[in-house]
Amino acid sequence: MKGTIAAIAELVSGSHRDNLQLRPLNLLGFGVVLVSFVAASSIIFQLLMTREGQEHDWFTGIYWTLTTMSTLGFGDIVFQSDLGRIFSMVVLVAGVSMLLIYLPVAFVRFYAPWVEAQFKTRVSTRVPADLDGHVIISTWDDVAEELVERLALSGVESVVIEADPVRAASLHADKVPVVRGGLGVRATYENCAFGRASLLLANAPDVVNTNIVLTAREVSERVPIVATAVNPEGEAVLELAGANQVVLTARRLGKQLANRVSVGSARALTVGRYKQIAIAEFPIRNTRLSGMTLEDAQVRAHTGVTVSAIAKRGHLEPGLPDTMLREDCIGLAVGNVAEVEALNGYLSEGITCGGRVLVIGGGRVGCEVARALEGRGAEVRIVERDPTLLENIEEVTSDIVIGDAADTRVIERVGIREAASVVLTTNEDAVNIFLAVYCRKLNPDTIIVSRVTHPENVEAIHRAGADFAVSDSQIKIQSVLGALRGREPMILGEGLDLFNAKVPRSLDGKQLRESGILARTGLAVIAVESNGVVNPHPRPGHVIRRGEHVLFVGTASQRDEFERVFK
Repeated sequence: MKGTIAAIAELVSGSHRDNLQLRPLNLLGFGVVLVSFVAASSIIFQLLMTREGQEHDWFTGIYWTLTTMSTLGFGDIVFQSDLGRIFSMVVLVAGVSMLLIYLPVAFVRFYAPWVEAQFKTRVSTRVPADLDGHVIISTWDDVAEELVERLALSGVESVVIEADPVRAASLHADKVPVVRGGLGVRATYENCAFGRASLLLANAPDVVNTNIVLTAREVSERVPIVATAVNPEGEAVLELAGANQVVLTARRLGKQLANRVSVGSARALTVGRYKQIAIAEFPIRNTRLSGMTLEDAQVRAHTGVTVSAIAKRGHLEPGLPDTMLREDCIGLAVGNVAEVEALNGYLSEGITCGGRVLVIGGGRVGCEVARALEGRGAEVRIVERDPTLLENIEEVTSDIVIGDAADTRVIERVGIREAASVVLTTNEDAVNIFLAVYCRKLNPDTIIVSRVTHPENVEAIHRAGADFAVSDSQIKIQSVLGALRGREPMILGEGLDLFNAKVPRSLDGKQLRESGILARTGLAVIAVESNGVVNPHPRPGHVIRRGEHVLFVGTASQRDEFERVFK
C-alpha cells in the first residue's frame, strides 16, 4: 500500500506522468467495467452460494462483492467450499487492482491535466495594457514579499514572474501580483511590459540572473535592471550582460556593518540624501555628548544640524530638548552637507576612539567587514571556528584566532573585555543572538554590531544586546528602492526607512507638536517639504498645511498606521 501511495504521489507531482504507458481508457469507461465486474461477481456469488446450500438475496451479493473488492472483508458471509474460496480470492485480487491501483492512476492520468489547465487559465500570462512604471520581480522569496509591500506604500505597482502554474496559482490566491512565464523567454518580458517598467529586479541565483538580464535586454535597453549576486565573479558577468547595478550582498552588508564601528575620532555617517538635505547617524558613545540632554548639548547651535530622533536598538525616540543622549543610543541628524561636516568636528573635539575591533565570523561578510575597517586604520582581529577558511582570511588580515567564540577560553583569549567594538557576522541568527548576550555580559561598554539573516530576528538581536543590526534582505530591498528613487540606498537601521507623505485633511492647520504623529504612529518627523523646498529644521510650532509633504523616519508598519490613523 505504501508503495502504491508513493507512486500516486509521484504521478500527482508530475515527475513521471509523461512516461506512463497506459491504455487509452477514461473514467467513464472504467466505471462501466467496474459496474459490469460487480454485477457479474454478484451473479456468480448467487450460483456458488446456492450450490453450497446457502440462500442470499441479490442485495447481499452486491454487498459481499464490494466488501471483498475493497479488502474490508467483514467475515459475516463466507464460502465453505474450495471453489467458493478460490472465487473470493479472484474477486479480492481484482478489487485491489481496480480500486486501489487502476482507479487512482486513471484519475490522475485524466484529472491532473485538467487541474493544471485550470491553474493556467486562472493566472494571466500578461499584465494589463495600461500598466506603466511598475517594478518586475523575477523570483518570489522573502525579499520579494517585503519589497512588494514597500513598493505599495510608495504607490508603485509590482509584478512577480512565476513559471510553475501551481505555484503561480497559489501566489495569485494570496493576492500577489503574478504573471505566468519562463524567466529565459523573451515573450515573458514583453508580456510584463518591460519596456514601460521602472525597474527589473533579477533576484534568482547568479547563473539564472545572467539569463534573465540577457533576455530582458532583448526587449529594452533603457529600463534599469538591478541584479543580486552571491559570488564576486558573478558581479562582473552580470554587468557585462547588461545589469545597471549588481548587489553583491556580502560586500555591501560588510561595508554597512563596518560603517557602524567608530574608528579614531567619532564621526557622523551620512546614510542617505533627499534633495537638498543629508540624513546622518552619529554615535553618542565616546563623544562629548554622552550623558547630556539635547538642550544642554546645543548641537544645532554649534553645527546647524537638527537632531530629529534618537535610536536605541531599533526604536526611535523624538529629539526633544529634554531627551537624554545616552551612550547606548545613536543620534539621527538632518541638515545640509556642510552642517553634517561641522557635526563631525563637534563630535570629535578632544576625543578619540581606540581599541581593537573583534570580528566574529570569517566568512565572506566577515572578511568584507575586516577589509573595510583596516582600510580606515582600525586594529582588527577575526575569530573563526572553521580552520578551512584560514587561507581566505589571511588575504585580509594576519590577526586571526581559530576557535569557537562561544568557548569561554577562546573569547577571553581574543580580548573581549578590552574590545572597543564587536561585529557578529555568522549567517546563523541563533549563534549571533547567543554571542550578543555573551559579549554584552563580558564587556558592557563595547559596541556590538550584528548581521541578521532573517528580519524576524531583529527584535531578538536587539534584546540580546546588539546596538545595531542589518539583514541581508534589507541590503537588497534598499538597493532596489534607492535605484527606483534615483539615490543611494538608505540604510538607517534594520526596518527603518525614510517615508514621504502628503499632509492629510485631518492634520491641515495643526502644529507639529499637537499633530500626534509620533505618539500615535511612532514615526519621527525630520523635515517638511513645500513647493519642492525642503525644510530640515521644522520647529514644534510649525503649522503644516495640505499640499505640503512630511518626511519622517520609521518602519513600514508605522507608515501603515499613519495611513490608517490620519485620513
